[in-house]
Amino acid sequence: MDMTLREIAAIVGGTVEGDVGLRITGLNGLKEAQAGDLSFFADPRYQPYLETTPAAALVVDAAFADGRRPLIRVGNPYFAFAQLLKHLESLLLVHPKGIHPSAAVAPTAVLGEGVALDAHVCIADGAQIGARTVLYAGVYIGRDAVIGPDCVLYPHVSIRERVRLGARCIIHANSTLGTDGFGFMAVGGKRVKIPQIGSVIVGDDVEIGSNTSIDRSTTGNTTIGSGTKIDNLVQIGHNVSVGENCTISGSTGISGSTLIGNNVTIGGQVGTAGHLKIGDHSMIGARTGVNKSVPENSVVSGYPMHDHQVTRRIMASLEYLPDALRRLRKLEKRAQDLEP
Repeated sequence: MDMTLREIAAIVGGTVEGDVGLRITGLNGLKEAQAGDLSFFADPRYQPYLETTPAAALVVDAAFADGRRPLIRVGNPYFAFAQLLKHLESLLLVHPKGIHPSAAVAPTAVLGEGVALDAHVCIADGAQIGARTVLYAGVYIGRDAVIGPDCVLYPHVSIRERVRLGARCIIHANSTLGTDGFGFMAVGGKRVKIPQIGSVIVGDDVEIGSNTSIDRSTTGNTTIGSGTKIDNLVQIGHNVSVGENCTISGSTGISGSTLIGNNVTIGGQVGTAGHLKIGDHSMIGARTGVNKSVPENSVVSGYPMHDHQVTRRIMASLEYLPDALRRLRKLEKRAQDLEP
């Protein structure tokens, strides 16, 4: 990276205060910044780093008052910095282009204009790949699957038969969409598999982290709404419905037939029971055991699950529990000594 503050301000729609010709050679956080880097200040908790950072310039909001270094003023410094990261990524990230000779494409598969297939990609009969979509090495696209335009599937992603992805989806390495749901019944003392004949439908602008698995439904579809972002190592069971613009953090497990509303935030290592409903705009704290449905606009946490404020009081009281137990035993002994 080698740009002037004037050029950077044009990208984010900001105003420069100071040397507009100052050259910036990198982007970094306040704590990690080096000489020549551009950083940003958006959270008062990082105020102490302003005193020690060697950053050459800062992206700040209108209220920022420290004038010791050149500034780019914007409405939202964090968002502006994200725009700059996206611009830099476009320069650094070079996707495969064209169709590699080792790619195996079935005769009935349909490739849109500008599709790129890396080495050893396999596309089965009837699959459709949208325009400008990029499939990295070792990607498998199953029979009659549909991948929308402008998607990126990183190495060794598996999209099973009849799965549908919308536009501009990003699927990170080793994730699988459309594996069989975990469905078995007990017959004569043995576990008998229940066929999983449904599929998975993913909306537009969905991003799915690496090593995540989304099961196909028993019948019907497992669905992921547009704009939802799913972290690494997430398991989503069969017949789950995830709404739009949700965030699901790593190592979370969503049991079958759970219905998740829109704009739901789920922390890491959350586990849900099946057949529950999680309402719109709710938040579930990390490591919560969700054993019942969650009303919309709720904030819950803990195991067992409680309202987050109740969980905070429970956790705070645990520190005093050993002393309280000792006092209780002393009181019990005194009461016994006072008995006739």
